[in-house]
Amino acid sequence: MTSHKRSDGCFDDETQRAATIPGSRSYDLVSKAIGQTYLIDVAMPPVAKAATEHLPVVYVLDANGTFGIAAQTARLLQMGPYPLPPMLVVGIGYPANEASRLPGLRTRDLSPSVDKNYLARFRAAPAPWTLPPDIEPGGAEVFLNFIEHELKPFIAARYSVNPQDQTLIGMSLGGLFALYTLFYRPFAFNRYVAASPALWWDNRMLFKAEAELAARVQDLPANLFLSVGGLEEAHDAPSRMISNLYELDATLRQRRYPNLKVGFQVFPDETHMSVFPAALSRGLTAVFGGHGEVADWSRRLS
Repeated sequence: MTSHKRSDGCFDDETQRAATIPGSRSYDLVSKAIGQTYLIDVAMPPVAKAATEHLPVVYVLDANGTFGIAAQTARLLQMGPYPLPPMLVVGIGYPANEASRLPGLRTRDLSPSVDKNYLARFRAAPAPWTLPPDIEPGGAEVFLNFIEHELKPFIAARYSVNPQDQTLIGMSLGGLFALYTLFYRPFAFNRYVAASPALWWDNRMLFKAEAELAARVQDLPANLFLSVGGLEEAHDAPSRMISNLYELDATLRQRRYPNLKVGFQVFPDETHMSVFPAALSRGLTAVFGGHGEVADWSRRLS
């Protein structure tokens, strides 16, 4: 075996190959509506015989950073001891050649409006957070149309899925997008996991959207899990990450929608950048029904 050291300090040898997640596939999907190529990653459930079932689909935003965690976490949760049903995990991300533009592209796709304060801050932000001049926020509606009218049919044409059992998971701006979808197009998904949602966006415009929804509907049939890291507001007080989420949770519970189930969790000692794995695991469990009446022994021993 021969090897040589690269300029980045790593070693190459003839036995190396690209790492992959077993049981997963990747596709390039060009959106006609947006003119953007998306990297779509799909993970099958861990039990092969389940592949013929009409599977629930879990769509995960920001898949360049979240798909691996989501795919493996979902598989572990499907294997017990209180297993979730077999499911298909679909990650929505961007091709590798778009890596330098990823912060801007996700801002365009996941934000529901133009936030002038955000623009002023991130047009001048250092790399990699710079918002390029050719990218404008506010594309959430077009991006949601892509998911509904292009991506969902693409997945349904290739896998046996249940169109009546669809979950959307988003973190940060992705959490904002998940709640935007719930409030503007509530029947697009059955289950929503909104982790550390950016409720501060555009002067808290999503609170207005929720109030407008409440004025026109009597019910909101969905399972929703809200979460945030316990250190997020200490790190970024103006964004009120925890306070805003408490307010939204209280507002939704006061609506008393007959078929809206809301779970809420603040994860102690977690920051905005560390909380996602916990939020994902707890969120999937919550929106798929929880652990039932199983006793939590940590409470007994405390």
